[in-house]
Amino acid sequence: MTLMVTPTKSSDTLEHSVLARLFSDLSGGAIAYAVLRNHEHLPFSVGARDIDIVVRPEHLRKAIDIVVKLAKDFDLRFANHYADERMTQITLMRRLSEGMFDLKIDFFTSSQALAIELLSAGDMLTDLRFHNGIPVVSEMVLLLDKFLFHLVVGKPVHPKYDARFGRIVRGHQQGLEGYLVSLLGRQEAERLIRAMATDAASALEPLTPFKRLGLWLALSRRQRAGRLTLMARFLWQRIRNRVRPHGLLLSVSGPDGSGKTTVIDLALAELRQLYGENGVRYHHFRPTVLPRIAEMAKAGGALDKVDVDYAQPHRAAPSGFAGSLVRLGYYAMDYLVGYIRLVHPALKDRRIVLFDRYYHDMICDPGRSRIRLPDWCLRAVGRVLPLPRFSFFIRVAPEVARRRKQELSVEQISDLNRRYGDLVRRGWMIQVENEGPPELAARAIVDRVVDHYGAAARRTLKEASS
Repeated sequence: MTLMVTPTKSSDTLEHSVLARLFSDLSGGAIAYAVLRNHEHLPFSVGARDIDIVVRPEHLRKAIDIVVKLAKDFDLRFANHYADERMTQITLMRRLSEGMFDLKIDFFTSSQALAIELLSAGDMLTDLRFHNGIPVVSEMVLLLDKFLFHLVVGKPVHPKYDARFGRIVRGHQQGLEGYLVSLLGRQEAERLIRAMATDAASALEPLTPFKRLGLWLALSRRQRAGRLTLMARFLWQRIRNRVRPHGLLLSVSGPDGSGKTTVIDLALAELRQLYGENGVRYHHFRPTVLPRIAEMAKAGGALDKVDVDYAQPHRAAPSGFAGSLVRLGYYAMDYLVGYIRLVHPALKDRRIVLFDRYYHDMICDPGRSRIRLPDWCLRAVGRVLPLPRFSFFIRVAPEVARRRKQELSVEQISDLNRRYGDLVRRGWMIQVENEGPPELAARAIVDRVVDHYGAAARRTLKEASS
């Protein structure tokens, strides 16, 4: 099949070139595929965060090989690669003089939810439409893919789908009735279709647990032999991701005046562009699943007022030896419990979690937490805590930091640089210079993340091809 691409002013852009080549190679490679959603701007631009493409399971390897070759030919880096029982996700990126190009491609071999197949690739690749020569799934498949998922997991449909679902139902009511009646029975199917036909899909209450179980069993019977294999893969992926989550924990530290906040803001913008707005979580210093010690003292009547002057972190004198031990133990518990309750669940969801400061700052700048203990003691506690995969130390000359902020003296900044540098030498942190444009420091952080995921992607894709 030859793609019908009308030359436009954007034809020479990298995005258009990559997309045109992608769909040309897929169509010319004897691969049964179709775009699932957000096809309206293709092949000139994505028009959304990613491209969802349905392929037959037996063609998935060939489709991935096309993306690998595409990356090589256009000098694109792998920013991410993830595969589970329902999809294979590949993110490509390249830095340009005017910014950063990125493209996320999700390959689906079926529509699934909770280890059950909602629609097979054969179902989804029936009655295709074409847009600029690119195959697109039918509108009925578009609706069923989203609606069945919400029915099975017991979540209401988002209001943004109301008008679209209504239009699709009004145009395909007979076909949808035939499909849903076989799964839910006539009364329930007609109730759901009536609501969707009046643009009120989001007003539907989730199915009761009993009806959801019935739907799950009906879909399971339709799947037949493949359901046991899919269930096994589903369970294996969940266990593997719990033990070795795909997400990444990062931290960024540095003395006041190092430009840390600016660098973090720039790095967050790039990370969210690559991994999604909801794919990045941001926290400050510690998880704070345990309240501040001062707040507990106030609640117990030991304090009348909590000092919240965060602009002066070194304003209070450190505690004595016993008090420092109590503080260290309390904060260590917060990092440990916070990782279990806050960080690890986000990592399992494949999110990047970035902390502005972390436990390293208790080692290098213990006065910030009113702790006065030997360095070896602080490092010993750090060895039993879940630390970030990458911890960055933003370094500038003490004189530069002093000009930016006057909270610390040049001598204090020099001492902090020395202490952070000691953790760099011990392999605990990665030093990032920030005496030039802060964009360069932010780029160094993001590039380290991309290199991490890219190395894993190349290794996995090479093993799959061998």
